[in-house]
Amino acid sequence: MRRVTALALVAGGTLAVVAGGALARGRLVGRGPEAPLPDDDAVFTVYAPGGRYSFICNGPVGWVTSKLMPIIEAGVYGAVAEMLDLQPDDELLDIGCGPGAFLATKARHVRRVVGLDASPLMLREAERRLADRIAAGTAQLVFGSAAVLPFDDGEFSAVTAINAPVQHAEAFRVLHPGGRLVFADPSPRRSPSDPASAWGARLYDEAEHRRMFEDAGFTDVTIRSLGVPPLGGELLVSCRRPAAS
Repeated sequence: MRRVTALALVAGGTLAVVAGGALARGRLVGRGPEAPLPDDDAVFTVYAPGGRYSFICNGPVGWVTSKLMPIIEAGVYGAVAEMLDLQPDDELLDIGCGPGAFLATKARHVRRVVGLDASPLMLREAERRLADRIAAGTAQLVFGSAAVLPFDDGEFSAVTAINAPVQHAEAFRVLHPGGRLVFADPSPRRSPSDPASAWGARLYDEAEHRRMFEDAGFTDVTIRSLGVPPLGGELLVSCRRPAAS
């Protein structure tokens, strides 16, 4: 029995190291393997089931990731909530909701929350966290891709995409006029010498993020950095859909 327990602890520790390394991929120098430059849409499939790096959010490593993510990203969740300034009458969509920690800890007072994710494992963890709200009809979890959001035009007053990909035009579409969005990029490019891609996705600098949000129609684009690499350095973007759009 002691041998089985020891093996289980070793296996669990190994998975934790792998998952922790995966979560830290955007915080470490080099940021993982650089490959031929992928297209802009590659990020929507690379971590989904069947994707090149699907192990990060699925399977045994994904399970450990779901446990570590709320701890590692707690500071990011707090900064996003501060920038978004959620109100009791908001209807919030969290794109790439993962295990649902942001919705469960920072949006408890919001009238309605919806989490979208492409990982069934992450959605199961989110369902556990949000079970009471789901039963009450004030929370919903949806399996799907951020590339084409399965929601009506103007359905939400607020949208978040925390260390998750965003299709700018789609996020704009599902926000009602005057709605707000906060996006968190864990691994922005900080200089021309940084790699242009890593872990199967393109990397963007502050100016590129600003251009993409403004090209989609967003206004009041504000960008700030959270902490410093290698244990921080996320780029946070807040913006809104114009009230008259």
